[in-house]
Amino acid sequence: MLRIVVVPFALVLLLTGAIITPTPLPFGIPMMAVAIFLLIGSSKLALRLVRRLRRHWGWLDSLLSMFEERTAGSVARTFRRSRPRRKPAIPRS
Repeated sequence: MLRIVVVPFALVLLLTGAIITPTPLPFGIPMMAVAIFLLIGSSKLALRLVRRLRRHWGWLDSLLSMFEERTAGSVARTFRRSRPRRKPAIPRS
């Protein structure tokens, strides 16, 4: 039931943050981070999408890793869940 309210709210927050980001107001990136946090916590589809985006875009992975380090508790844990699963390197003989 809560997901029905959280997902649309997070999508509106994400869109608003993306629109505000190029303006001089410093609220765009934090709004998008909150939206991503809400989406990751409430949608498995969003979690898989964020993992895929982090794997392909290093700058996004770095940005979300920074949020992981600077937050604590459930916020950091939620961002950590979206870390891409990397394949282990095959040792060369």
